[in-house]
Amino acid sequence: MARLQEWLDLTGSTIRSVGSRDVAGLYEREWPAVRQKLLEDHRSSIEREPKRWKRWIRTASAMMYGLTRRLTPERRLLFLISLVVGLLSFVYLGVLIGSWNNALKTLVSLLVAFAVLVFLLALELIDKLHFRDELELARDLQASLLPKEMPRVPGLEVSAFNRIANTVGGDLYDFATLPDGRVAILFGDASGHGMAAGLVMAVAQAGFRTQLEVSAAPEAVVTTLNRLLCRTGGSRSFFSACYVVLSGGGAFEGVVAGHPPILQIRDGGTIVRKIGRGSYPLGIKAPYRWDSFEGRLEPGESLVFSSDGIPESRDRHGEAFGYDALERVASRHAGAPDFCERVLAEWAGAIDGGTVDDDVSLALVRRLGPEGPAAGRGMN
Repeated sequence: MARLQEWLDLTGSTIRSVGSRDVAGLYEREWPAVRQKLLEDHRSSIEREPKRWKRWIRTASAMMYGLTRRLTPERRLLFLISLVVGLLSFVYLGVLIGSWNNALKTLVSLLVAFAVLVFLLALELIDKLHFRDELELARDLQASLLPKEMPRVPGLEVSAFNRIANTVGGDLYDFATLPDGRVAILFGDASGHGMAAGLVMAVAQAGFRTQLEVSAAPEAVVTTLNRLLCRTGGSRSFFSACYVVLSGGGAFEGVVAGHPPILQIRDGGTIVRKIGRGSYPLGIKAPYRWDSFEGRLEPGESLVFSSDGIPESRDRHGEAFGYDALERVASRHAGAPDFCERVLAEWAGAIDGGTVDDDVSLALVRRLGPEGPAAGRGMN
């Protein structure tokens, strides 16, 4: 009875925790992603097939092949055995079920096929659990690289938010107070997401902190990070970054390397400047020289940094949020003490449970008035 109660409790908790939106998400988000992955090697040949029924057969065959190919050879054999036994069972069921003896053979065959599939599922589940444990350790290590508290620089307000798409993310923001009182800001996005992006992000953060002990000059920082990432990563492992050095008096200088522009916004909502233009990210081309910029924040003006995870996210109808919408929302909430919270709440309402395939990061550095104290807010 105790074992039965455990199954009943598990069934009840499953039903209570899964809502209609979760079930719909299996079809609207997870199933298309799985289907695309399984069909990636045969998509072009399927799309060229003019007859619908042949496309259906090709699709089913390609998905079965894609699933089988991703198993190890030993598990692939088990999977094929279960398919053969299951097919024979249906033959017995459809042709030879004229006696109790054949019915029993059919039942035994189905049970064998089911047992093999459950065993195979258990093996895959154990692998996933081991991998999940490693990802959780990597997530904890990555989280330790993001600042828990924002720096308190006289005359400046600093706030930031980060949400990863997978267990391990590739977005990074870091704020370091320099000996002369300025604050060095690194905001960036490693290519892709997951473990590989997390490793690139960790290398970039370590290189940034090490370089600050030598020189915080923009050219020196981006040159060092680029050289380091070119040596440690491949052509697909790069880091789009913004680097800014800002004083409490408002003067700043920096570099944008392959990243969406930084927005300079007044409290009233006017966008003063979009800082940054198209260029290579870090880690692709060495040697390379990036153009630097200079500017000044007047009291009540802010620098807003955003990863492309926000504008490239899509609502339930597949429409991208977009860079224009991000600028409008940022302008609307400029000057608010809870700027990040407001922008992210409006963004979440706009996509309404849609697709967010990339990490989401947002940061704000605002120059306060003469009477304003230093402030720092984090939203990890």
